[in-house]
Amino acid sequence: MLLDEIKSVLSFAAFKSDPDDSAVPWAKRYEGRKSLLLNVSRGSVSWRSVNKRGRFEESGMQEEEFADAAPQRSEEWRGMVENGWCAVSVNHRFIISLENNLMRGDNCVSLLRTNPRAVLGPKYDRGKRYAICHHPETTASLLLAVEESLVKVTEDVLKSVGLRPGRVCCGLFAMLEHAIGSIFKASAGGTPSDFVLIAACEGSLAVLVQQEGQWKDVRCRSGLGPEAVETALQIISPLVSKVPEGSPIYFVGDGHDNKFRTELMLHLEKVAATDLTQDDLLWTIIGEH
Repeated sequence: MLLDEIKSVLSFAAFKSDPDDSAVPWAKRYEGRKSLLLNVSRGSVSWRSVNKRGRFEESGMQEEEFADAAPQRSEEWRGMVENGWCAVSVNHRFIISLENNLMRGDNCVSLLRTNPRAVLGPKYDRGKRYAICHHPETTASLLLAVEESLVKVTEDVLKSVGLRPGRVCCGLFAMLEHAIGSIFKASAGGTPSDFVLIAACEGSLAVLVQQEGQWKDVRCRSGLGPEAVETALQIISPLVSKVPEGSPIYFVGDGHDNKFRTELMLHLEKVAATDLTQDDLLWTIIGEH
């Protein structure tokens, strides 16, 4: 046995999850280690560090393209991590679509990562990376497709400044999936047959409509700035009108700048929307799951 292997056993390091094993939750993979969480949007990047105890520490945001911001922040970011590991949310150049009768099963998520054609069949596009969220009670699914080129460029930028991407996800899709789970878990007396779920994350927006117990429509848009409340309402309003008056409207949002979320909620309160937002929700989802 090599000396390094003996040391790892004595320090319990041999029993820790492999940092690049994406099948293990981030909090478990980096338990007892410092790590960095990044969210890359169109024209901006935000970040949050996680200390050895798993608690959030420094945060920041820079209004600039990621490829330009990363070299400027590289020394600061490297000081927040051990061995350079970070998790990245890419929050633009993606599409969320509504699909039916896609493959399900315990290995569906890992198979989608390693062999997406096996899950998607003719819907598979070689230039995309995918994630999926299934309706808990029907055959419908939400399918996220992110440009492969965006992921590769993001990974290359990180590697060029001495960081190692341990996970790449989409913050908006992660928040949407989290909110769906929260709605179904909270509905002990039965999930509302009609509802609208609105998710907003650092300039991106998604709206999901359920009618008569079925997901019927989904719309998404990225690249919205803090001033784009009117644009967001033009997307939201027609979808809200699809459900019967009095149906639940849910909103979940996060972002470094609260202006967009605050102004949007002023309008959503007029239709009695329930705000599911929690502090540090984006970072909590990325940093735990």
